[in-house]
Amino acid sequence: MTGKIMVVDDNAATRRMVRNALMRNGHDVIEAPDGHTALELMRTEQPRVVLQDLVLPDTDGYKLVGELRQLARGTDVSILAFSGFVSELDEARISRVGFDDIIAKPIAPSRLVPLIEAHLPQPAPAGSQFGTGRRLVIADDDPMQLKLAMFRLSRLGFDVEAVPDGHTALEAVRRRAPDVVVSDVMMPEVDGFALAMAVRQDPALCKVPVVLLTSSYVEPADRELARRAGASDLVARTPELSELIDSLRTTLSSSQDAPPIDPGALDYLEKEHMRRVFRQLERQVMINTGLAKRCSVLASELAVLASISESVLTNRNVDAAIDQSLTECFDAGGIAQGAIYLLDARSRMRARLIGAEPDVPGFATLFDHEELLHELTREGRTLHLPSSELPPALGRELLTRARADAMLFVPLRSAGAPFGCLLMIARGRELEQDDWRAFGLGIATQVGHVITLARAYIEGAPDYVAHLDLDGTIRLMNRPLFEHPRTGVVGTNIFNYPAGDHAIALRKALAQIEQTGEPQGFEASVFRPDGSQVWYSTRLGPVKEHGTVTGAVLVSRDVSDKKQTEMHLMLSDRMASVGTLAAGVAHEINNPLASVIANIDMALQDVVTLGETSKLPPDLTDELKDARTAADRVREIVRDLKIFSRGDEDRHGPVDVEHVLESTLRMAWNELRHRAKLVKHYTKVPPVDAHESRLGQVFLNLIVNAAHAIPPGNYDANEIRIATSIDTAGRVVIDIRDSGTGIPPEVRPRLFTPFFSTKPVGVGTGLGLAISHRIITQFGGTITYDTEVGKGTEFHIVLPVAGGAAAPRETQKIWSRTPAVRRGNILVIDNEESLAQAIRRFLGVEHNVTAVYRARDALDLLELGTRYDVVLCDLMMPQITGMELHGEVLRIDPAQASRIVFLTGGAFAPSAREFLTTTTNRRIEKPFDLKEVRRLVNELIR
Repeated sequence: MTGKIMVVDDNAATRRMVRNALMRNGHDVIEAPDGHTALELMRTEQPRVVLQDLVLPDTDGYKLVGELRQLARGTDVSILAFSGFVSELDEARISRVGFDDIIAKPIAPSRLVPLIEAHLPQPAPAGSQFGTGRRLVIADDDPMQLKLAMFRLSRLGFDVEAVPDGHTALEAVRRRAPDVVVSDVMMPEVDGFALAMAVRQDPALCKVPVVLLTSSYVEPADRELARRAGASDLVARTPELSELIDSLRTTLSSSQDAPPIDPGALDYLEKEHMRRVFRQLERQVMINTGLAKRCSVLASELAVLASISESVLTNRNVDAAIDQSLTECFDAGGIAQGAIYLLDARSRMRARLIGAEPDVPGFATLFDHEELLHELTREGRTLHLPSSELPPALGRELLTRARADAMLFVPLRSAGAPFGCLLMIARGRELEQDDWRAFGLGIATQVGHVITLARAYIEGAPDYVAHLDLDGTIRLMNRPLFEHPRTGVVGTNIFNYPAGDHAIALRKALAQIEQTGEPQGFEASVFRPDGSQVWYSTRLGPVKEHGTVTGAVLVSRDVSDKKQTEMHLMLSDRMASVGTLAAGVAHEINNPLASVIANIDMALQDVVTLGETSKLPPDLTDELKDARTAADRVREIVRDLKIFSRGDEDRHGPVDVEHVLESTLRMAWNELRHRAKLVKHYTKVPPVDAHESRLGQVFLNLIVNAAHAIPPGNYDANEIRIATSIDTAGRVVIDIRDSGTGIPPEVRPRLFTPFFSTKPVGVGTGLGLAISHRIITQFGGTITYDTEVGKGTEFHIVLPVAGGAAAPRETQKIWSRTPAVRRGNILVIDNEESLAQAIRRFLGVEHNVTAVYRARDALDLLELGTRYDVVLCDLMMPQITGMELHGEVLRIDPAQASRIVFLTGGAFAPSAREFLTTTTNRRIEKPFDLKEVRRLVNELIR
């Protein structure tokens, strides 16, 4: 196998699993956490197989596959979709955009590796394409094995038809005889032996070779049964299918037909078939029994691990495990009291008393002789009292104050390093010194094992693990706390380190643990010294001594990636909801608005005509013109809504910044007009590479924030200034400045933090600036700010210039005046009755116009044979839509269907949007000018 394999996935754990599995099998693996890196690696490394996740942080997976194909420069690269969220609709789209296969998550490495290997380029020895021009049917009830076999046999040139069982295989070969049949032996209902016998007994198929493939039927009697059942060969299944390929080459090159089945031997074959099946079942039972025993052993091992975990979860700290171990050891040796002294991170001795009497003070410092403990620990020396190794006075003092007849000090070591000292005390008994030393050393060894194991668990944990006193004093920490080494934080108070919301939640959790003794949990953010924010999911469990809560074990996991994912999902949901709502509102307004504008226009026309012969009220014309101007204002607002009705599209393209700003300002005008003067300073800038809807969301958020930063009541003294320019690097810059209160210093590090808001509860979600930052970053731009308390804030957005021109505005097309050359027949279909009647009245001056309000009525007219020069049809109607009517008319009379002009107030359904992008029929956007409708109708009537 040759060629590199590239894994594209933003989940580090998934990449690690795939990389390790492939590298263990000898493959060269490269990794990409995002689409940008994947494109760079495709350009420089030219992998031969790409395993690509569909959901990536910086690009659309469906778009990325096409870009990777372009960079492959004609090389045969297999690109496999790797996703856990694939619907039937997605499967069709995946195949259409250029993926070679789909691998669903989760998948075991043992099954993943063969699938990827099947797509790697294989060496092609001479004569390897011996299957060219030959049809092969393969049956296997294991979908994975079936897929792998299909890949390998297709590369040999075979036209492969893969089926999931013997019954389907028999139907396939009877439908069209293949050149060869390959079948797994062990399958339900019709197995490989039965399939071979059925093929051999069919006169039309008796000469078709059948090769059986097995991992189970490996005894000589199995081969004999296969031969007598009419199989050309029975081969063992291997990872590379080498034996099967050799057998196919031999079988197909042989001129000898497979032996026919003796009709008289059918009885024997059926019985032998059943015997071999029962024999195989016995073997499988034996194998499964062995597996069950192995599972039982593994279950026992897991039970031991579970009991260790249970102990850790119950005790919550290393000290409790040591106490339990020492108590058991002391009981076994008849030692009732003692102490263990452990070095902390600052090389101070911390004492744990085992059975010490409460009225014997001084054990914690060894009766003010702690230096002796350090000396014994450092030198690794065992000391027995009474002893000549110490000054007599010191020895007597220690024995007297401990109320002991004998004392033994044993140094503790873990992984060769000293970490403390064990003290054992005997009263009322005499022990031989050597025996006692040996017993003490045995206990020390056991304690060392316990501590080594416990430390390994804690220090090897991927999360923060700490032992805290109830006041927050750190007794143990398994990793550095930001820039502070762990040895430097032990003994200090965790609340001395700025941690924002996390510190507040931690203080509450410790209070709850002290009060209830129950575990606590929360999620909160911490700010690093560099100003970046990290989210942690924290769990705390109580540490109890003699039934009293004395502290807590803290475990904190970094969940920042999870929070970012949640934010991304919330952004997608919000944009989809806003888009659907905006499109629906636009549609519902446009229908009656079109009727209003049409009737106002006709009223104006009638008033002008009437004024030529009659005296009218002097203000009547002006009143109608004012109404027309107001209607145009409503139309502009509805058009601005379209910017926010395309949130579900992720395509980037050239965007006109000034157009988006103007639309956003109209949307936000109600927030601005009472707070500050608006100053616009636009310079001519090129289109930017962005997404119009999402860029509009960013502008709307910043402009509304600017308005809210200015207290109401002093309009003349405040202003919001918006400017566009081009920087020295040729990028487009948008500045949004307010004269508000400014941003306090303590808030600034958290400004782009998800779920952080300075607004009152219920007013903001805390997602606006975080989402804006993410959107601008995805566009390849930057968003920064300057602020001064009391003077205001200015946000700077920098965006890359697009390669092409911005899309043209969605304005009504103005056709040149075209007089009617003849009186035509017009059909108007719109469920908005007032609009349909307005069109009928206006066009009725020059044409014969029929107006209906249901698509069903229009179809009845057309089915009776009535034909029209132009059909003006609303797109979105109840019961039967304009799209469905078009399909019916296309069936009845294609020429009539081409005469349909669609009237649309906004296509908010995905099917309607897709239809409008594919149809060649004309369309007019509501609300429209009736004169424009007349121009189009006259143009179409020739």
